[in-house]
Amino acid sequence: MATEFEDMLNEYATTVIERAQSNLRIKRRIRGKMVNRVASGNLLRSLTYKLRIRYGKPTIDFTVKGQAGQYADVIEFGRRPGAKMPPVAAIEKWIRMKPLKLRNKQGEFIKSTESAIKSAAYNIARSIGKNGIVGINYYGEAIDDTWDEYKDKLMDAYIKSVENRLLLNKR
Repeated sequence: MATEFEDMLNEYATTVIERAQSNLRIKRRIRGKMVNRVASGNLLRSLTYKLRIRYGKPTIDFTVKGQAGQYADVIEFGRRPGAKMPPVAAIEKWIRMKPLKLRNKQGEFIKSTESAIKSAAYNIARSIGKNGIVGINYYGEAIDDTWDEYKDKLMDAYIKSVENRLLLNKR
């Protein structure tokens, strides 16, 4: 049977997940360009949490399930400049999903042929390796944004659970 405290922790974690999903949807200005970090929505749907209570101490692990876990940290924390380039195949898949309109060296739009996509993916991967990616801290901001609203509720529920445990032990 879940206690009031566990229910409050679950409510808080659900609110954090919802806020993190909202943070991912927001278009942001990064290096002068408006950037949308959602292509397929896979990461949005993959955000989850695990609530564990061991020895009376709660922990909430905010995590990502499935394939989105391979790139979730890069979206959250970014990628440092000078790192090795990401896999070109992943960038190709992203180009097809987005879909990007490819351009030639003169800036004219070109047809998205297989070779043009491969070339663009390689150039994007090389640029990411050289320049890095700015993270958007979707989970961190979600926790910060929701903490003030929930800290008192969580503390009250925790105090009640301790009081209930003491009363049960007294009987």
